[in-house]
Amino acid sequence: MAYLPLLFHALALAFAVAHAVIQGNATGVCREIDDIISESSDVVYPIQALRYTSAIQHWFLTSNDKPACVVEPGSPEDVALVLQIVGASRTPFAVYCGGHASNPGFSSTPGVHISLKRFDQVELSADGKIVTLGFGQGWTDVYDALEDAGVNVVGGRVPGPGTGGFTLGGGFSWKTNQYGLTCDTVKSFNVVLPNGTITVASNQQNKDLFFALKGGLNRFGIVTSAEFYTHPQPPKVWGGLRRYPVLHVPKLLNATQRFYDESKDPKTQIIVTLEGSGLGVGAMALFFHDGPEKPEIFDMFDGLLTTIDNTGSKSYKQLINSFPAQLVLNARGTFHSFSTTKLTGRYIEAVRAEAEAIGQVSALHSGTTVSYEIEPFTKYGVHATESAFPHADSLLPLNLYYAWLNPLEDDWWYAKIRQSLATLKQVAKDEGIYEDGFPAYGNYAVAGTSTEELYGAQNAARLRVIRDKIDPDRIMDLGGGFEI
Repeated sequence: MAYLPLLFHALALAFAVAHAVIQGNATGVCREIDDIISESSDVVYPIQALRYTSAIQHWFLTSNDKPACVVEPGSPEDVALVLQIVGASRTPFAVYCGGHASNPGFSSTPGVHISLKRFDQVELSADGKIVTLGFGQGWTDVYDALEDAGVNVVGGRVPGPGTGGFTLGGGFSWKTNQYGLTCDTVKSFNVVLPNGTITVASNQQNKDLFFALKGGLNRFGIVTSAEFYTHPQPPKVWGGLRRYPVLHVPKLLNATQRFYDESKDPKTQIIVTLEGSGLGVGAMALFFHDGPEKPEIFDMFDGLLTTIDNTGSKSYKQLINSFPAQLVLNARGTFHSFSTTKLTGRYIEAVRAEAEAIGQVSALHSGTTVSYEIEPFTKYGVHATESAFPHADSLLPLNLYYAWLNPLEDDWWYAKIRQSLATLKQVAKDEGIYEDGFPAYGNYAVAGTSTEELYGAQNAARLRVIRDKIDPDRIMDLGGGFEI
């Protein structure tokens, strides 16, 4: 087997050469873009080290790449010019909002990196019922802007995710029980089509495109902003974070099962995260109630030993900012996911056992995080609109999240997360809470997840028809993401 290191070296060299060729060709395209875009936009080159590095930074080092340039368009018209140029030259590109995508190549590229950071508007209608949000900002920016408005939107639950990818992937929120996924609350998308046409997608105009953008991610054009329906927001909500030591995790899981079985109030929600390590399985719970007083149902979580507890009454903005969302510096990592119809005691115990098993060997493979997120929603599907991501059945997503440091361990971790998911799917099948064909949530799914796995066979077929009509030249294939 002495030839293996030589083989790996040859493959790495071939990749590096191909990468350099793409970069070299893209540099000329960058210059062409620089010459034609308006003064509202800019092009940033690697020589501008601080701006360049900041503009391409992702949550995971594995999601970073080194583009030939970063283009920061400041208008839909300039986005159209950029798309026309990269399309005509067949130059790989990426569309970047918050940098939260965990899959390599989904919002990064060796070609032209399109950052939407200049689309940062938060424009509330005169009656307060509609807000237009630019797709280049994070949800915390939105909550900052709306804090004194008396209204809110269905958006991200922690600091970090951007408005763009989160919405286009569907968007599970603290408000999902009450109003549906984020995509269900979109009135219209402002989108630049692959051929450079600037248009609107809504229930009245481009209805098929509107359907495709609600869960179809970045495969149908570049969305620069969207109109969202707002809802009244109380000045204070109740919630926060509690961390639990290993010995109290079984009691926490019992309370989680009870909460799922007994909770009927759509204003009340939790996320329970199991964290595996060589010391066992610790846990973190995030609590939310859309009102100032602690609801009685949360009493079942009292009396457990906690190492951190910052729960209490606070503004919505303060609540979101109280949740931890920063990853280990330069951590490599990935997410993966599947969904079930309900939670059962055996299934929850299987999730804990998987966290324990992977956590025990994590350090041997430079692991920094082994995390499983249980999200017991109520029947949010009653609010579902016609969307690429089917969610009328109110399925409950499980998010697996692994992070590590050593690039030589990438294959081990990707294989392990797929293996763990397969194990849990089998338990869920045995419990009668999972069937093949249940859609995987795109914002959590690992690279390589098929269109049918994401959207189901019927929606997958419809999306391909829409894609063929909107993008016959496959311009958006140059932008990465899940294959359609």
